[in-house]
Amino acid sequence: MIDQLLEQLRTSVTKSATLPEPTRADLLAHLQSMEEELRAHPETPAESPPAETHGLARLRESVEELEASHPEITSLVSRLATHLGNLGI
Repeated sequence: MIDQLLEQLRTSVTKSATLPEPTRADLLAHLQSMEEELRAHPETPAESPPAETHGLARLRESVEELEASHPEITSLVSRLATHLGNLGI
């Protein structure tokens, strides 16, 4: 699923007519780094959360587990999200 999302993002960045070339290159470099991290650290099956954990608490736990297990990926995603947010995307 992450691979598909990254590919969709790569396609959007590549085909965007409004992105300045330096921004496009920067975003594509971040995407490349994320893909390399994913190849270096393939996904591991997530442990099932307790049945009483729902909604936001479960999301928070998942994010914390991802940050702990893959700090470089979460850092790259954070920088990418910030960059896209600054562009209004």
